[in-house]
Amino acid sequence: MFKPNIFALGRCVSMLLLVCATALPVGAAESIWTSDFEAAKAKAKADKKLLLVDFTGSDWCGWCIRLRNEVFEKEEFIKNAPKQFVLVELDFPRQKELPEKLKLQNEKLARQYKVRGFPTVLVLDPEGDVIARTGYRPGGAEEYLNHLAEFVKVFEGIAPLKAELEKAQGLARAKILDQLIDSYEKLEKEIDKLDEWTKEIIALDANNEAGLKSKYEFRSLMAEAAELKGKQKFEEARKLLDKAIATPGITAQQKQDAYFALGECFFFVKDFSGVVDSLNKAIQAAPQSDKVASLKRMVERFAELADAQQAVAKLKSQLDGAKGLERAKLLDQLIETSGKLGGITGEDNGEQADKWAKEIVELDTENKAGLKTKYEFKVLMSEAGGALRADKVEQALKSIEKALAIQGLKPEQIQEANVALAICYLSQQEYQKALDACKKALEALPEGQNVPLINAIMRQAESQLGEKKGKSKLILPPGKQ
Repeated sequence: MFKPNIFALGRCVSMLLLVCATALPVGAAESIWTSDFEAAKAKAKADKKLLLVDFTGSDWCGWCIRLRNEVFEKEEFIKNAPKQFVLVELDFPRQKELPEKLKLQNEKLARQYKVRGFPTVLVLDPEGDVIARTGYRPGGAEEYLNHLAEFVKVFEGIAPLKAELEKAQGLARAKILDQLIDSYEKLEKEIDKLDEWTKEIIALDANNEAGLKSKYEFRSLMAEAAELKGKQKFEEARKLLDKAIATPGITAQQKQDAYFALGECFFFVKDFSGVVDSLNKAIQAAPQSDKVASLKRMVERFAELADAQQAVAKLKSQLDGAKGLERAKLLDQLIETSGKLGGITGEDNGEQADKWAKEIVELDTENKAGLKTKYEFKVLMSEAGGALRADKVEQALKSIEKALAIQGLKPEQIQEANVALAICYLSQQEYQKALDACKKALEALPEGQNVPLINAIMRQAESQLGEKKGKSKLILPPGKQ
Protein backbone atom coordinates (compact mmCIF):
# COMPACT_ATOMS: atom_id res chain seq x y z
CA MET A 1 0.00 0.00 0.00
CA PHE A 2 1.27 3.46 -0.93
CA LYS A 3 2.37 5.59 2.04
CA PRO A 4 2.89 9.31 1.39
CA ASN A 5 6.26 10.73 2.36
CA ILE A 6 5.26 13.47 4.81
CA PHE A 7 8.59 15.27 4.54
CA ALA A 8 8.60 15.26 0.73
CA LEU A 9 4.99 16.44 0.71
CA GLY A 10 5.93 19.26 3.10
CA ARG A 11 8.74 20.33 0.77
CA CYS A 12 6.37 20.35 -2.19
CA VAL A 13 3.87 22.53 -0.30
CA SER A 14 6.69 24.90 0.71
CA MET A 15 7.90 25.17 -2.88
CA LEU A 16 4.33 25.79 -4.09
CA LEU A 17 3.90 28.59 -1.56
CA LEU A 18 7.23 30.11 -2.61
CA VAL A 19 6.29 30.02 -6.29
CA CYS A 20 2.94 31.62 -5.52
CA ALA A 21 4.59 34.30 -3.41
CA THR A 22 7.03 35.29 -6.17
CA ALA A 23 4.40 35.04 -8.88
CA LEU A 24 2.26 37.68 -7.18
CA PRO A 25 4.36 40.87 -7.18
CA VAL A 26 2.71 42.48 -4.20
CA GLY A 27 0.96 39.68 -2.37
CA ALA A 28 -2.48 40.75 -1.15
CA ALA A 29 -2.08 44.03 -3.00
CA GLU A 30 -1.93 42.48 -6.48
CA SER A 31 -5.29 43.97 -7.53
CA ILE A 32 -4.08 47.56 -7.14
CA TRP A 33 -1.26 47.04 -9.66
CA THR A 34 -1.41 46.66 -13.42
CA SER A 35 1.27 45.68 -15.93
CA ASP A 36 -0.46 47.30 -18.95
CA PHE A 37 1.19 50.70 -19.30
CA GLU A 38 -1.07 52.16 -22.00
CA ALA A 39 -4.22 51.08 -20.15
CA ALA A 40 -2.80 52.67 -16.98
CA LYS A 41 -2.24 55.99 -18.81
CA ALA A 42 -5.83 55.93 -20.08
CA LYS A 43 -7.13 55.26 -16.57
CA ALA A 44 -4.95 58.04 -15.11
CA LYS A 45 -6.42 60.52 -17.63
CA ALA A 46 -9.97 59.38 -16.96
CA ASP A 47 -9.59 59.43 -13.15
CA LYS A 48 -7.37 62.56 -13.11
CA LYS A 49 -4.59 60.77 -11.26
CA LEU A 50 -0.84 60.38 -11.60
CA LEU A 51 1.04 57.17 -12.47
CA LEU A 52 3.34 55.40 -10.00
CA VAL A 53 5.56 53.04 -11.99
CA ASP A 54 7.77 50.44 -10.31
CA PHE A 55 10.58 48.97 -12.44
CA THR A 56 11.47 45.85 -10.45
CA GLY A 57 13.26 42.51 -10.46
CA SER A 58 10.59 40.83 -8.37
CA ASP A 59 12.27 37.46 -7.81
CA TRP A 60 15.97 38.36 -7.56
CA CYS A 61 16.53 42.05 -6.65
CA GLY A 62 17.00 42.33 -2.87
CA TRP A 63 16.10 46.03 -2.65
CA CYS A 64 13.02 45.47 -4.83
CA ILE A 65 11.84 42.70 -2.50
CA ARG A 66 12.45 44.91 0.53
CA LEU A 67 10.48 47.75 -1.05
CA ARG A 68 7.61 45.37 -1.77
CA ASN A 69 7.65 43.84 1.72
CA GLU A 70 8.19 47.08 3.67
CA VAL A 71 5.95 49.38 1.62
CA PHE A 72 3.84 48.04 -1.22
CA GLU A 73 2.33 45.11 0.73
CA LYS A 74 1.47 47.20 3.78
CA GLU A 75 -2.21 47.96 4.43
CA GLU A 76 -1.57 51.70 4.65
CA PHE A 77 -0.07 51.78 1.17
CA ILE A 78 -2.74 49.48 -0.30
CA LYS A 79 -5.47 51.70 1.14
CA ASN A 80 -4.03 55.15 0.34
CA ALA A 81 -1.78 54.93 -2.74
CA PRO A 82 -4.61 54.21 -5.25
CA LYS A 83 -6.40 57.40 -4.15
CA GLN A 84 -3.76 59.47 -5.94
CA PHE A 85 -1.97 57.07 -8.27
CA VAL A 86 -2.60 54.42 -10.91
CA LEU A 87 0.02 51.83 -9.99
CA VAL A 88 2.05 50.04 -12.66
CA GLU A 89 4.53 47.21 -12.10
CA LEU A 90 7.07 46.63 -14.89
CA ASP A 91 8.86 43.42 -13.95
CA PHE A 92 12.22 42.00 -15.07
CA PRO A 93 12.26 38.56 -13.39
CA ARG A 94 14.90 35.84 -13.71
CA GLN A 95 13.09 32.80 -12.34
CA LYS A 96 9.95 33.08 -14.45
CA GLU A 97 9.23 33.85 -18.10
CA LEU A 98 6.96 36.76 -18.95
CA PRO A 99 4.65 36.71 -21.97
CA GLU A 100 6.61 37.99 -24.98
CA LYS A 101 4.38 41.05 -25.47
CA LEU A 102 4.78 42.10 -21.83
CA LYS A 103 8.52 41.49 -21.91
CA LEU A 104 8.94 43.69 -25.01
CA GLN A 105 6.79 46.44 -23.45
CA ASN A 106 8.87 46.46 -20.25
CA GLU A 107 12.18 46.53 -22.12
CA LYS A 108 11.01 49.39 -24.34
CA LEU A 109 9.88 51.43 -21.32
CA ALA A 110 13.13 50.78 -19.46
CA ARG A 111 15.03 52.25 -22.42
CA GLN A 112 12.60 55.14 -22.80
CA TYR A 113 12.88 56.16 -19.14
CA LYS A 114 16.63 55.45 -18.92
CA VAL A 115 16.33 52.91 -16.11
CA ARG A 116 19.84 52.09 -14.88
CA GLY A 117 19.04 49.88 -11.90
CA PHE A 118 16.33 48.29 -9.79
CA PRO A 119 14.13 49.28 -8.14
CA THR A 120 13.47 52.49 -10.08
CA VAL A 121 10.18 54.15 -9.12
CA LEU A 122 8.80 56.91 -11.33
CA VAL A 123 5.97 59.35 -10.74
CA LEU A 124 4.51 60.22 -14.17
CA ASP A 125 1.75 62.51 -15.35
CA PRO A 126 -1.12 60.95 -17.36
CA GLU A 127 0.78 61.65 -20.60
CA GLY A 128 3.70 59.56 -19.34
CA ASP A 129 6.08 62.47 -18.72
CA VAL A 130 8.39 62.11 -15.72
CA ILE A 131 7.46 64.15 -12.65
CA ALA A 132 9.89 62.53 -10.22
CA ARG A 133 12.31 59.62 -9.91
CA THR A 134 13.04 57.62 -6.75
CA GLY A 135 13.66 54.07 -5.53
CA TYR A 136 13.94 52.15 -2.27
CA ARG A 137 13.75 54.25 0.88
CA PRO A 138 13.76 53.03 4.48
CA GLY A 139 11.02 53.98 6.92
CA GLY A 140 8.02 51.92 5.85
CA ALA A 141 4.75 52.71 4.09
CA GLU A 142 3.85 55.96 5.88
CA GLU A 143 7.26 57.50 5.25
CA TYR A 144 7.16 56.41 1.61
CA LEU A 145 3.70 57.89 1.07
CA ASN A 146 4.91 61.18 2.60
CA HIS A 147 7.90 61.07 0.26
CA LEU A 148 5.59 60.66 -2.76
CA ALA A 149 3.25 63.37 -1.42
CA GLU A 150 6.18 65.82 -1.29
CA PHE A 151 6.87 65.10 -4.96
CA VAL A 152 3.23 65.83 -5.80
CA LYS A 153 3.25 69.05 -3.76
CA VAL A 154 6.40 70.30 -5.48
CA PHE A 155 5.03 69.32 -8.91
CA GLU A 156 1.73 71.10 -8.29
CA GLY A 157 3.65 74.24 -7.29
CA ILE A 158 5.54 74.43 -10.59
CA ALA A 159 2.60 75.60 -12.78
CA PRO A 160 1.81 78.63 -10.54
CA LEU A 161 5.52 79.55 -10.51
CA LYS A 162 5.63 79.45 -14.31
CA ALA A 163 2.53 81.63 -14.46
CA GLU A 164 4.16 84.17 -12.13
CA LEU A 165 7.36 84.05 -14.19
CA GLU A 166 5.61 85.38 -17.30
CA LYS A 167 4.74 88.67 -15.53
CA ALA A 168 7.80 89.01 -13.26
CA GLN A 169 10.81 91.24 -13.86
CA GLY A 170 14.11 92.08 -12.16
CA LEU A 171 14.87 90.47 -8.81
CA ALA A 172 11.35 89.07 -8.56
CA ARG A 173 11.94 87.08 -11.75
CA ALA A 174 15.36 85.91 -10.52
CA LYS A 175 13.77 84.62 -7.29
CA ILE A 176 11.06 82.71 -9.17
CA LEU A 177 13.68 81.15 -11.48
CA ASP A 178 15.59 80.10 -8.35
CA GLN A 179 12.44 78.47 -6.92
CA LEU A 180 11.79 76.67 -10.20
CA ILE A 181 15.32 75.26 -10.32
CA ASP A 182 14.98 74.15 -6.69
CA SER A 183 11.65 72.45 -7.47
CA TYR A 184 13.01 70.54 -10.44
CA GLU A 185 16.02 69.40 -8.44
CA LYS A 186 13.79 68.08 -5.65
CA LEU A 187 12.02 66.01 -8.30
CA GLU A 188 15.44 64.88 -9.62
CA LYS A 189 14.47 66.11 -13.08
CA GLU A 190 16.86 67.38 -15.72
CA ILE A 191 16.35 71.07 -16.53
CA ASP A 192 16.72 71.80 -20.23
CA LYS A 193 16.99 75.54 -19.61
CA LEU A 194 19.37 75.33 -16.64
CA ASP A 195 22.26 77.16 -18.35
CA GLU A 196 19.90 79.80 -19.75
CA TRP A 197 18.19 80.35 -16.40
CA THR A 198 21.51 80.44 -14.54
CA LYS A 199 22.86 83.21 -16.78
CA GLU A 200 19.61 85.13 -16.45
CA ILE A 201 19.61 84.92 -12.65
CA ILE A 202 23.22 86.20 -12.49
CA ALA A 203 22.36 89.10 -14.81
CA LEU A 204 19.17 90.00 -12.90
CA ASP A 205 20.98 89.96 -9.53
CA ALA A 206 24.13 91.64 -10.83
CA ASN A 207 24.83 93.34 -7.47
CA ASN A 208 24.10 90.16 -5.52
CA GLU A 209 21.30 91.87 -3.59
CA ALA A 210 19.41 88.61 -3.19
CA GLY A 211 22.55 86.46 -2.90
CA LEU A 212 21.57 84.67 -6.10
CA LYS A 213 24.49 85.87 -8.21
CA SER A 214 27.03 84.27 -5.84
CA LYS A 215 24.86 81.16 -5.49
CA TYR A 216 24.69 80.51 -9.22
CA GLU A 217 28.24 81.57 -10.04
CA PHE A 218 29.32 79.03 -7.44
CA ARG A 219 27.05 76.34 -8.89
CA SER A 220 28.36 76.97 -12.41
CA LEU A 221 31.98 76.66 -11.29
CA MET A 222 31.22 73.46 -9.37
CA ALA A 223 29.41 71.92 -12.35
CA GLU A 224 32.25 72.80 -14.72
CA ALA A 225 34.81 71.39 -12.27
CA ALA A 226 32.84 68.15 -11.99
CA GLU A 227 32.82 67.84 -15.78
CA LEU A 228 36.59 68.33 -15.89
CA LYS A 229 37.07 65.72 -13.17
CA GLY A 230 35.05 63.30 -15.26
CA LYS A 231 37.51 63.94 -18.11
CA GLN A 232 40.44 63.39 -15.67
CA LYS A 233 41.58 67.00 -16.06
CA PHE A 234 42.25 67.36 -12.37
CA GLU A 235 44.59 70.37 -12.49
CA GLU A 236 42.04 72.42 -14.45
CA ALA A 237 39.27 71.26 -12.08
CA ARG A 238 41.30 72.39 -9.06
CA LYS A 239 41.69 75.91 -10.51
CA LEU A 240 37.92 76.21 -10.95
CA LEU A 241 37.31 74.90 -7.42
CA ASP A 242 39.72 77.51 -6.04
CA LYS A 243 37.60 80.14 -7.84
CA ALA A 244 34.42 78.61 -6.43
CA ILE A 245 35.82 78.77 -2.88
CA ALA A 246 36.76 82.44 -3.42
CA THR A 247 33.26 83.37 -4.65
CA PRO A 248 31.95 86.22 -2.41
CA GLY A 249 28.83 85.55 -0.37
CA ILE A 250 28.71 81.74 -0.59
CA THR A 251 27.44 79.79 2.41
CA ALA A 252 29.60 77.77 4.80
CA GLN A 253 28.02 74.57 3.44
CA GLN A 254 28.88 75.53 -0.14
CA LYS A 255 32.46 76.21 0.87
CA GLN A 256 32.62 72.82 2.61
CA ASP A 257 31.32 71.08 -0.53
CA ALA A 258 33.93 72.83 -2.67
CA TYR A 259 36.79 71.84 -0.36
CA PHE A 260 35.55 68.24 -0.41
CA ALA A 261 35.51 68.29 -4.24
CA LEU A 262 39.05 69.70 -4.13
CA GLY A 263 40.08 66.76 -1.93
CA GLU A 264 38.72 64.40 -4.58
CA CYS A 265 41.00 66.01 -7.18
CA PHE A 266 44.03 65.44 -4.95
CA PHE A 267 42.92 61.85 -4.33
CA PHE A 268 42.79 61.01 -8.03
CA VAL A 269 46.38 62.20 -8.51
CA LYS A 270 47.42 60.34 -5.32
CA ASP A 271 48.45 63.49 -3.44
CA PHE A 272 47.33 62.38 0.01
CA SER A 273 48.73 65.42 1.80
CA GLY A 274 46.52 67.53 -0.46
CA VAL A 275 43.56 65.32 0.43
CA VAL A 276 44.13 65.78 4.16
CA ASP A 277 44.59 69.55 3.82
CA SER A 278 41.38 69.89 1.77
CA LEU A 279 39.34 67.77 4.18
CA ASN A 280 40.58 69.75 7.18
CA LYS A 281 39.58 72.98 5.44
CA ALA A 282 36.16 71.45 4.67
CA ILE A 283 35.72 70.76 8.42
CA GLN A 284 36.79 74.30 9.35
CA ALA A 285 34.43 75.81 6.75
CA ALA A 286 31.29 74.38 8.40
CA PRO A 287 32.19 72.81 11.77
CA GLN A 288 28.52 72.27 12.69
CA SER A 289 27.70 70.41 9.46
CA ASP A 290 26.28 66.90 9.72
CA LYS A 291 29.10 65.82 7.38
CA VAL A 292 31.88 66.66 9.87
CA ALA A 293 31.99 63.28 11.63
CA SER A 294 32.45 61.51 8.29
CA LEU A 295 35.07 64.05 7.19
CA LYS A 296 37.08 63.52 10.39
CA ARG A 297 37.14 59.75 9.80
CA MET A 298 38.46 60.39 6.28
CA VAL A 299 41.18 62.67 7.65
CA GLU A 300 42.39 59.92 10.00
CA ARG A 301 42.52 57.39 7.18
CA PHE A 302 44.30 59.64 4.69
CA ALA A 303 46.73 61.09 7.26
CA GLU A 304 48.39 57.67 7.48
CA LEU A 305 48.79 57.59 3.70
CA ALA A 306 50.10 61.16 3.65
CA ASP A 307 52.76 60.34 6.29
CA ALA A 308 53.94 57.28 4.34
CA GLN A 309 53.97 59.24 1.09
CA GLN A 310 56.04 62.04 2.65
CA ALA A 311 58.49 59.49 4.10
CA VAL A 312 58.96 57.88 0.67
CA ALA A 313 59.55 61.29 -0.94
CA LYS A 314 62.13 62.20 1.74
CA LEU A 315 64.02 58.91 1.31
CA LYS A 316 64.09 59.34 -2.47
CA SER A 317 65.57 62.82 -2.10
CA GLN A 318 68.28 61.46 0.23
CA LEU A 319 69.23 58.80 -2.32
CA ASP A 320 70.67 61.35 -4.75
CA GLY A 321 74.01 61.82 -2.99
CA ALA A 322 74.20 58.48 -1.18
CA LYS A 323 76.70 55.73 -2.04
CA GLY A 324 77.78 52.31 -0.81
CA LEU A 325 76.27 50.98 2.40
CA GLU A 326 74.63 54.33 3.12
CA ARG A 327 72.65 54.01 -0.13
CA ALA A 328 71.88 50.35 0.59
CA LYS A 329 70.38 51.28 3.97
CA LEU A 330 68.27 54.04 2.42
CA LEU A 331 67.01 51.62 -0.24
CA ASP A 332 66.13 49.15 2.51
CA GLN A 333 64.03 51.81 4.26
CA LEU A 334 62.48 52.81 0.94
CA ILE A 335 61.38 49.24 0.20
CA GLU A 336 59.86 48.92 3.68
CA THR A 337 58.05 52.28 3.58
CA SER A 338 56.77 52.05 0.02
CA GLY A 339 55.61 48.50 0.80
CA LYS A 340 53.47 49.83 3.66
CA LEU A 341 52.08 52.54 1.39
CA GLY A 342 51.26 49.98 -1.29
CA GLY A 343 49.66 47.73 1.32
CA ILE A 344 47.20 50.51 2.18
CA THR A 345 46.51 51.78 -1.35
CA GLY A 346 46.62 48.38 -3.03
CA GLU A 347 49.28 49.53 -5.49
CA ASP A 348 51.83 46.98 -6.70
CA ASN A 349 55.36 48.38 -6.49
CA GLY A 350 56.94 44.96 -6.95
CA GLU A 351 59.00 45.61 -10.07
CA GLN A 352 60.67 48.71 -8.58
CA ALA A 353 61.22 46.94 -5.26
CA ASP A 354 62.94 44.06 -7.10
CA LYS A 355 65.34 46.52 -8.76
CA TRP A 356 66.12 48.14 -5.41
CA ALA A 357 66.67 44.73 -3.78
CA LYS A 358 69.14 43.72 -6.51
CA GLU A 359 71.05 46.98 -5.99
CA ILE A 360 71.15 46.41 -2.20
CA VAL A 361 72.71 42.96 -2.67
CA GLU A 362 75.35 44.45 -4.98
CA LEU A 363 76.10 47.28 -2.51
CA ASP A 364 76.38 44.98 0.54
CA THR A 365 78.35 42.14 -1.09
CA GLU A 366 80.16 41.28 2.17
CA ASN A 367 76.92 41.43 4.19
CA LYS A 368 78.36 44.05 6.56
CA ALA A 369 74.93 45.58 7.12
CA GLY A 370 73.12 42.22 6.99
CA LEU A 371 71.25 43.41 3.92
CA LYS A 372 72.69 40.88 1.46
CA THR A 373 71.17 38.08 3.53
CA LYS A 374 67.90 39.97 3.80
CA TYR A 375 67.50 40.60 0.07
CA GLU A 376 69.45 37.82 -1.67
CA PHE A 377 66.51 35.42 -1.41
CA LYS A 378 64.14 38.03 -2.84
CA VAL A 379 66.50 38.72 -5.77
CA LEU A 380 66.92 35.04 -6.62
CA MET A 381 63.19 34.35 -6.44
CA SER A 382 62.53 37.38 -8.63
CA GLU A 383 65.02 36.03 -11.18
CA ALA A 384 63.30 32.64 -11.03
CA GLY A 385 59.92 34.26 -11.66
CA GLY A 386 61.28 36.15 -14.66
CA ALA A 387 62.82 32.97 -16.08
CA LEU A 388 59.56 31.05 -15.64
CA ARG A 389 57.60 33.77 -17.44
CA ALA A 390 60.13 33.48 -20.29
CA ASP A 391 59.64 29.68 -20.26
CA LYS A 392 63.27 29.12 -19.18
CA VAL A 393 62.52 26.43 -16.62
CA GLU A 394 66.07 25.16 -16.12
CA GLN A 395 67.29 28.69 -15.41
CA ALA A 396 64.44 29.17 -12.93
CA LEU A 397 65.35 25.91 -11.15
CA LYS A 398 68.96 27.04 -10.70
CA SER A 399 67.85 30.33 -9.13
CA ILE A 400 65.44 28.54 -6.78
CA GLU A 401 68.09 26.02 -5.69
CA LYS A 402 70.48 28.90 -4.94
CA ALA A 403 67.74 30.57 -2.89
CA LEU A 404 67.11 27.38 -0.90
CA ALA A 405 70.85 27.09 -0.17
CA ILE A 406 70.91 30.43 1.68
CA GLN A 407 71.48 29.93 5.42
CA GLY A 408 68.86 30.99 7.97
CA LEU A 409 65.80 31.08 5.73
CA LYS A 410 62.43 31.67 7.36
CA PRO A 411 59.70 29.00 7.07
CA GLU A 412 57.64 31.17 4.72
CA GLN A 413 60.68 31.59 2.44
CA ILE A 414 61.28 27.83 2.37
CA GLN A 415 57.63 27.31 1.50
CA GLU A 416 57.72 29.97 -1.24
CA ALA A 417 60.80 28.41 -2.86
CA ASN A 418 59.39 24.88 -2.76
CA VAL A 419 56.12 26.01 -4.30
CA ALA A 420 58.14 27.58 -7.13
CA LEU A 421 60.05 24.28 -7.49
CA ALA A 422 56.78 22.36 -7.71
CA ILE A 423 55.54 24.67 -10.47
CA CYS A 424 58.77 24.13 -12.42
CA TYR A 425 58.51 20.36 -12.06
CA LEU A 426 54.89 20.39 -13.18
CA SER A 427 55.88 22.22 -16.36
CA GLN A 428 58.53 19.50 -16.97
CA GLN A 429 55.97 16.74 -16.22
CA GLU A 430 58.12 15.60 -13.27
CA TYR A 431 55.03 14.87 -11.18
CA GLN A 432 56.70 12.92 -8.35
CA LYS A 433 59.26 15.70 -7.87
CA ALA A 434 56.42 18.22 -7.83
CA LEU A 435 54.70 16.19 -5.09
CA ASP A 436 57.92 15.98 -3.04
CA ALA A 437 58.41 19.77 -3.31
CA CYS A 438 54.83 20.34 -2.16
CA LYS A 439 55.34 18.09 0.87
CA LYS A 440 58.47 20.07 1.85
CA ALA A 441 56.51 23.31 1.43
CA LEU A 442 53.81 22.04 3.82
CA GLU A 443 56.39 20.75 6.32
CA ALA A 444 58.01 24.20 6.40
CA LEU A 445 54.74 26.03 7.10
CA PRO A 446 51.57 23.88 7.42
CA GLU A 447 49.28 26.92 7.70
CA GLY A 448 50.97 29.25 5.20
CA GLN A 449 49.08 31.46 2.74
CA ASN A 450 50.21 29.23 -0.14
CA VAL A 451 48.44 26.12 1.20
CA PRO A 452 45.46 26.31 -1.25
CA LEU A 453 47.90 26.58 -4.19
CA ILE A 454 49.99 23.70 -2.82
CA ASN A 455 46.91 21.49 -2.52
CA ALA A 456 45.90 22.32 -6.09
CA ILE A 457 49.38 21.41 -7.40
CA MET A 458 49.33 18.15 -5.43
CA ARG A 459 45.93 17.18 -6.85
CA GLN A 460 47.13 17.84 -10.38
CA ALA A 461 50.38 15.91 -9.86
CA GLU A 462 48.58 12.93 -8.25
CA SER A 463 46.05 12.88 -11.08
CA GLN A 464 48.79 12.81 -13.71
CA LEU A 465 50.68 10.09 -11.84
CA GLY A 466 47.46 8.06 -11.64
CA GLU A 467 46.94 8.36 -15.39
CA LYS A 468 50.54 7.29 -16.06
CA LYS A 469 50.15 4.28 -13.80
CA GLY A 470 46.90 3.26 -15.51
CA LYS A 471 48.46 3.50 -18.96
CA SER A 472 51.48 1.40 -17.93
CA LYS A 473 49.17 -1.47 -16.88
CA LEU A 474 47.76 -1.64 -20.42
CA ILE A 475 51.18 -2.39 -21.98
CA LEU A 476 51.52 -6.18 -22.40
CA PRO A 477 54.94 -7.83 -21.78
CA PRO A 478 56.89 -9.37 -24.72
CA GLY A 479 55.49 -12.68 -25.89
CA LYS A 480 51.96 -11.92 -24.66
CA GLN A 481 50.95 -9.59 -27.52
